[in-house]
Amino acid sequence: MLQLSRVLATAVTALAVSATSLTLPSVAGAQALPSATEIFDRHVKAIGGKDAIMAVSSVQQKGVLEIAAMGLSADVTMAIARPNKSSMIMTIPGLGEVRNGFDGQVAWDNNPMAGPSIAEGEMLEARKAAADFNQSFGIYNPADFDSIAVVEKGMFGGEEAYKVAMKRKVGPLVHAFYSVATGLYIGTSTTVPTPMGNMDVNAVVGDYKTFGTLKLPTKISQTQNGQDVNITLNDVTFNTVAGDAFNLPPEIKALVKTP
Repeated sequence: MLQLSRVLATAVTALAVSATSLTLPSVAGAQALPSATEIFDRHVKAIGGKDAIMAVSSVQQKGVLEIAAMGLSADVTMAIARPNKSSMIMTIPGLGEVRNGFDGQVAWDNNPMAGPSIAEGEMLEARKAAADFNQSFGIYNPADFDSIAVVEKGMFGGEEAYKVAMKRKVGPLVHAFYSVATGLYIGTSTTVPTPMGNMDVNAVVGDYKTFGTLKLPTKISQTQNGQDVNITLNDVTFNTVAGDAFNLPPEIKALVKTP
């Protein structure tokens, strides 16, 4: 369940990594292209249908993140819950835990190199969008966007895909790609605000597998500023995330400004 999307996001790093996520878009061309609504609906149907998605209140995913150029391999646990909460824990041998989360209001990060911090401005808005539960499955609220358009049919990630351009009311333009053959979401291209400045992120997702009543991607290959990050998910559970899993840690609470 990662579309990012987002889901689905996902994880990048400052020295080692920093989280990011996937969003989906659409655009119009000269040929007879399907509408964005048709593309989104086809994806939702392909992964199990809207009823199955709406029956899920939380998702937890576990897997391994690898950055070959750095010789880095880390265990990753990600969770999301309705309506817009998220968390990630990445355990890096020799370094410790890299954590981030969003409790519906505060987006935060904490890693052994930079310490605890809170996202503001553009970064906060990007994290809010990434935590949207329904959007992680490809269900969008048009009111959140200035424009959504299906641009063209071309190649992406080695297969024919529809390219969709989406511009949220707040945040960068995102291009999302959907397989012409299967209807499934297969990747995203966008620019993500990070503590180190804007970062170009291209992600290809695939190897969809069935977990319960839903079919979700288990592999994400992400390129960020020329660096390849690969995530393989091996465990997905629904409706098992504890209600307090998204509570702010004490070190983050200490940074929150109170009126």
